[in-house]
Amino acid sequence: MNSRLLLELYKKQARMIYFYLKKNGCSHEDAEDIVQESYAKYIAYSSGVPSDKVLSYIFTISMNEFRKMLKKKGKEQVISVDDHRFWNNFANDQDPETSVLNIEMNHEIAITLERIQEVYKQLLILKYEFELSYKEISLLVGMKEETVRTYLYRARKEFQKKWRYLHE
Repeated sequence: MNSRLLLELYKKQARMIYFYLKKNGCSHEDAEDIVQESYAKYIAYSSGVPSDKVLSYIFTISMNEFRKMLKKKGKEQVISVDDHRFWNNFANDQDPETSVLNIEMNHEIAITLERIQEVYKQLLILKYEFELSYKEISLLVGMKEETVRTYLYRARKEFQKKWRYLHE
C-alpha cells in the first residue's frame, strides 16, 4: 500500500478510533497504544485485506485489542456519556439541581447502554455521540449501509425497552 495513502488514512481515522476508545473508558495512553498497535498490525497483514474493508479491519483490531487489554487488567468496560459537552454545560450552569439531574441522567444512560448487545451499543455511540452518518458508520464497522440502518433501528428499540424497564 502507498505510504502516503496510509498516512492520510491514519490522520483521518486514527483520531476517530482514539475518541471511540476514550468514550468506552480507555485511558489516553492505552487508547494511543491501541491505535498504533492496530495500524501496525494492519501494515503487517494488509495484503489479505480488500481496500474497501481497511477501516473496518483496523476498527475491529482496535476493539479486539481494547477487550484484550481490559481482560488482562481485569477491568470492566465503562462508558462515558457526553463528558466534554456535559462539563462545558456544567461550568456555565448556574442551577445545581439541573447539574445533579444531568449527572444522574448520564449515569442512567450508561447503565442502559451496558445492558444492550455490544454491536447495538457501538452503533448507538457512533451515531448519537460521534454524530456519524449511516455511510460513515457502515465504512467504519464493515457493514452494508442498510444493515446499519436496520441494526440502529433495533438498537433504539432495545434501548427504549431497557430504559423503560429501568424506570418502572
